[in-house]
Amino acid sequence: MPFQISAFGLSDRGRIRPKNEDSMAVEPSKGIVMVADGMGGAPAGEVASALAVQETCRGLHSGLGLREAILRANQRILSLATRESELSGMGTTLTALRVEADGGAFEGGHVGDSRAYRLNRDKLSQITRDHTVVAGMVEAGTLSPSEARGHYLGHILSRALGTEEDVEVEVFLGVVEEGDRFLLCSDGLMRVMEDRDVEEWLQRSREKDLEDVVRLWVEEANRRGAPDNVTVAILGVEARG
Repeated sequence: MPFQISAFGLSDRGRIRPKNEDSMAVEPSKGIVMVADGMGGAPAGEVASALAVQETCRGLHSGLGLREAILRANQRILSLATRESELSGMGTTLTALRVEADGGAFEGGHVGDSRAYRLNRDKLSQITRDHTVVAGMVEAGTLSPSEARGHYLGHILSRALGTEEDVEVEVFLGVVEEGDRFLLCSDGLMRVMEDRDVEEWLQRSREKDLEDVVRLWVEEANRRGAPDNVTVAILGVEARG
């Protein structure tokens, strides 16, 4: 079944950070949405996040698979950091999604702790894993989920683009259905939102204008005191015709 894809995203500096190190791409005509968050505290995080998004989009447009496009972006970041000393040490997360409007399949690629969620019918699922030290401790059973929330090591990434030659890209695949909503976001949103909030806002995006929902959601995150840049991108799938 062919689908109609809509998407909208907004990236906001927030009320705490002096600059916005997040980057995003939203291309509904190609079914592409991606979010990147430059590593806080590292030099030129905004350069790394912008490169990750630009190079991944360029790779997809040239016919590469998502994993290959992300790996090429990683090499581009490493190469630039090597050539320009002031950019040494830069890195970024990247979470990317591509939906095939005609085939109904979706493909995602993910490195870091930006997130992707899917609301399918009335079921919300987080379709990425956080690549952080704390998430690894939870998976190993040495830390409970409740202990992990607000943990002082929560911001330490275990995997990021620009930090190693052979970064492991997490890939996720699936088949879309009419009414699906996908959220891609940076951790600035998730630090002030629970899963029930995500489900509520994605349900709202089925009933209201997508752009209005995204703008209001960013405003709400800032109202709650988001401690970082806030980037929110929603992709919706409807039957065509």
